[in-house]
Amino acid sequence: MKSLIKLSAIALLISVFAACNEKPKKEVKKDEGFEETAFMPCCGDPSPNDKLLTINLALNDTYCKKTACACIHDIAAREYEELQKQLLEQFNIDLQITYYMEPYMMEDQLRAKTHDGVITKPWNAFMLTKENKLRYERVADILDVYDNQWLTGVYLVRKDSDIKTLADINGRTLVAGQEDAYEKYHAPLRQLDSLNIKPGNIYYKASCLESINELMDKKAEVAIVSDYVMSASCAVDVASEEDFRVIGETERMPLCSVVIDRKKISKEDAMRFQNALLALSKDKSPEGMLSAGFVKPASWIPNPYKKPIAQN
Repeated sequence: MKSLIKLSAIALLISVFAACNEKPKKEVKKDEGFEETAFMPCCGDPSPNDKLLTINLALNDTYCKKTACACIHDIAAREYEELQKQLLEQFNIDLQITYYMEPYMMEDQLRAKTHDGVITKPWNAFMLTKENKLRYERVADILDVYDNQWLTGVYLVRKDSDIKTLADINGRTLVAGQEDAYEKYHAPLRQLDSLNIKPGNIYYKASCLESINELMDKKAEVAIVSDYVMSASCAVDVASEEDFRVIGETERMPLCSVVIDRKKISKEDAMRFQNALLALSKDKSPEGMLSAGFVKPASWIPNPYKKPIAQN
């Protein structure tokens, strides 16, 4: 009996010693998702115009002449120089812009926090925030040449296809965008998942043009592309709207936004910049903007698709 008690005591001491020397487990932070991306101050006053405010932005805009392909310069001819001039003359804001032909070309600079923000499709900016501890907010949305604020992903099929509805995608081959394209990847894949629609095969292409080519070559039966594909993308050189049908679309999201890093720009300066952009809108919009200019940022909370999905 004494031997059993002794052995139990030794075992207890060993377990206590082991527990004391066990390395504490690292706490895994739960991804709580995204918060509201629109800058919508409830109170306070903007900073005064008597002090020069310098804001350095990266820019990749579908409709900007300096960042769009030459093949669509008949519609993508927006120029920002007059806007910069008026911001400086009327509001003492020195807006400095660095142009990038492709979103991926500016990603390293955004990660390095080289700029105070960016003018682009919002997801191009917000997909980088968590990993790089960026505090981005949208101070304004920019209207396109049709005075449209919104962007959706659309499901295209060939005109002669027997696919009529989203439900018909079950078991078919679908080409989607990549993870850096919210309207061509996250929004549609989440939509299909919510509707319990399961493509037979799904694969991914970087551009709308590549996806259109897959559809035309009959490698894919459905292509998910940006809704402006037949007006402001290089696809206009290889196909026409008459070749396809749209069988559905995703939720809408802002097309292009002025995004600032709130770690670099104070609330007061952000309000001043926002007020200046809105003042240079509608009938006061610079001619080079090719639209009514800026509007208040619409509410938008990104909800990226995270579930694995089958692919060929």
